[in-house]
Amino acid sequence: MSVSPLLQILTDAGEIGLVLLAPDRSVLLWNAWMVRASGVSARTAIGSDLADLFPTVATSRIGPAVDQALNEGLSALLSSSLNKTLFPLTRQSGDPDRPEPMHQIVVIRPIDDDGHRCCLIQVFDITPMAARETVLRRQARTMEALADNYRLSELHNRAIVNNTADAIITFGEDGGIGTYNPAAEQIFGYTPPEIVGRNVTTLIPELAGADGTILTAPYLDRRTEVTGVLKGGARLFLELSLSSMQLGGQDLFIAIGHDITARKVSEEELRQQKEWLTTLINALPDLVCFKDGTGRWLVANRVCLEMVGLRGQDYVGRTARELSRLASDHHDFLLTTRETDDKAWREGRTVTFELTMASPGGPRIFDMSKVPLFTADGDRRGLVVVGRDITERKLSAARIQHLAHHDSLTELPNRALFQERLRQALANARRTGSRLALLFLDLDKFKDVNDTLGHHVGDLLLTAVARRLTRCLRETDTVARLGGDEFAVILTNLSDAEGASHVADTIIASLSEPFGLEDHEVLTSTSIGITLYPDDAESADQLLKNADLAMFHSKAQGRNAYHFYVAEMDAEVQARKAIERDMRLALGTDQLDLHYQPLLDLKTGRIVGCEALLRWNHPTLGWVPPAHFIPVIERTDLIAPLGRWILHRACLQGRAWLRQGLGPMQVAVNLSPVQFKHSQSLLAMIDDILDQTGFAPDCLQLEITEGIAMQNVETTIQVLQSLRNRGILVSIDDFGTGYSSLNYLKRFPVDKLKIDRSFVVDIGLHPDNAAVVKAIVDLGHSLGTRVNVEGVESRNQLDFLLTQGVDEAQGFYFSRAVPAEDFAELVRQQRDWLA
Repeated sequence: MSVSPLLQILTDAGEIGLVLLAPDRSVLLWNAWMVRASGVSARTAIGSDLADLFPTVATSRIGPAVDQALNEGLSALLSSSLNKTLFPLTRQSGDPDRPEPMHQIVVIRPIDDDGHRCCLIQVFDITPMAARETVLRRQARTMEALADNYRLSELHNRAIVNNTADAIITFGEDGGIGTYNPAAEQIFGYTPPEIVGRNVTTLIPELAGADGTILTAPYLDRRTEVTGVLKGGARLFLELSLSSMQLGGQDLFIAIGHDITARKVSEEELRQQKEWLTTLINALPDLVCFKDGTGRWLVANRVCLEMVGLRGQDYVGRTARELSRLASDHHDFLLTTRETDDKAWREGRTVTFELTMASPGGPRIFDMSKVPLFTADGDRRGLVVVGRDITERKLSAARIQHLAHHDSLTELPNRALFQERLRQALANARRTGSRLALLFLDLDKFKDVNDTLGHHVGDLLLTAVARRLTRCLRETDTVARLGGDEFAVILTNLSDAEGASHVADTIIASLSEPFGLEDHEVLTSTSIGITLYPDDAESADQLLKNADLAMFHSKAQGRNAYHFYVAEMDAEVQARKAIERDMRLALGTDQLDLHYQPLLDLKTGRIVGCEALLRWNHPTLGWVPPAHFIPVIERTDLIAPLGRWILHRACLQGRAWLRQGLGPMQVAVNLSPVQFKHSQSLLAMIDDILDQTGFAPDCLQLEITEGIAMQNVETTIQVLQSLRNRGILVSIDDFGTGYSSLNYLKRFPVDKLKIDRSFVVDIGLHPDNAAVVKAIVDLGHSLGTRVNVEGVESRNQLDFLLTQGVDEAQGFYFSRAVPAEDFAELVRQQRDWLA
């Protein structure tokens, strides 16, 4: 049985002596009343054998009664007298220096605690009552002997009865109440006229027998707890002492009732508080334990007992060493807890620390607090131990830390961790004088994989690439994903540049192998840029810039290769920046112009339209080739205003030719990926320009590449249909170089397929190209679209296209792109371009 601090406090406040004995007869509870009456301190009594405290107990009636309670589970009620002593207790008398012996009633009860029998001893001080009873007995004998001759004795006896604090009631064998003292009147609420003559069971129902008689035998000559009934029907608790005497040949019973309601309420409150405390700590998700001043366990909740393997064990009153033998799996933990216990008591403050404990579900981490408790004189009173499970919080923090420094898709270090490791690698290289290489990798045509197979497959590809990259490197190297399809590698402790070349070759070869992703076999490659420390730069920022430049150079040189950084790459970047700057200045000036390349109908040999192409006459550089500035412009915010200017200028020119009598001409204008991506603004811009210029929609041909069409198929279909609804012609440019499927192509509302020039250049040299052109022509005609071929430069190419039934053609064989006036002159010549 555990003794909580709260229980100790409540028992100390009681007006009776309370002693709780363990099965081995050692004292578990010794309240303040016993300390005052015996002169033995609680510290001395707790843990001691009762016989050691009172040697006379063994020879008195208490020793056998305790043995019967512990061994046989029997209760006992013992009362002291002149010849029968119990505990050697004293009480204060009128003379403070001379305490008087205490008359007692001792109640001894067995208490069962999960199969272990303890013994509760209650000691009542009845010295005043014994004195009163002695007087009453003397007066009763006097009254009996001198009843007829000494009425003064009756008055004296009544005075005593009337002045006692306990209720005194006399009743006969029939239960009729005879006398009823003022204390009874005050306790029960009845006046003597209201109650005298009525049955005593009105006040004490438990005296009623089953057959209607008065039941007195079980209550005679002993103290018994009974329930009393007040005048209004309320109930109270009484301690009943019942005795009998003969008067005139009749049995007369005297009932003395001591009101113990307050004591019972206190006991009930104590019991409820203990239940509430037990329920509360067991409901807590935290580990909770109370220990006494010697470190013995008093109370522990379910979480604590389960964590230390003591669930179902008798732990109360045991030390950590004793408990460690009961829970072998937690032997070390239980023994080491003494260190923090002693620290809390020694420092006199709350001690906090983290503790990892084993559990069936894996290690659990607790945030522990130990609060020491002290008595008024500074002695150790107890210890409160509380542990909060912070395992999930720790795991979440670790996960957050991991996510902050790693890519969630590939689990590789992210840009932040990569930059930190690069700084560390540079510091180590400076310290050791070694060489370091930084590689930038970008997957080639990764966007095509996303557009054709979906982002899910693209994510699978990135994850697979990350695994292959990791296998290509040493454990001391670092590979990170910087974002999108960009990766970076740090190679440390290199002796020369050959080490970086070897790794780059290994990576290119590894990534060139097909990837089996779900039901798809995906092919990809990588472009790599390499820079060296300290050869190229010494700072992290400059190395990053160099590697990025080298990587873009690899892409520009055909991809699926690596290049080391050289100083000339900076010049290329500066040139691109100069182009962007000068183009901003050129926009809206006469530096920009449109030239028009004739478009021939191969059935009639006549010019039926043209393709509008941007030309730039730089004030200092002259005519800048489109290949030099178009790729730069497409990566800037200039593409939107420049695209609007081109479309507006082309529509104006088409309208002007019509007014000049040139006849309706199809004017083809290329749309950039940026324009097509913003479909709503694109449609609004086209409507606005057609309205402003008055150009006929059926004379305007808008061209998008196959790659643009496949980026978002459903959106592409909606936009193309909107263009067709306006009467605008739609053409798929560079056809044959992308990943479009026949299923999607059938759904696209297009008017023309333009075969990429790469399939025409080697006609006659590569039969495969001829087969591709024939297949595309057949496909286009089966879908009801016209087929155009660009890049025609020879008669042989033209003859081949004529045999394949191509509808339209354009190229240098007919004419380069020329200014508007020259194009008009070509149309007016009315020549047969096929002759």
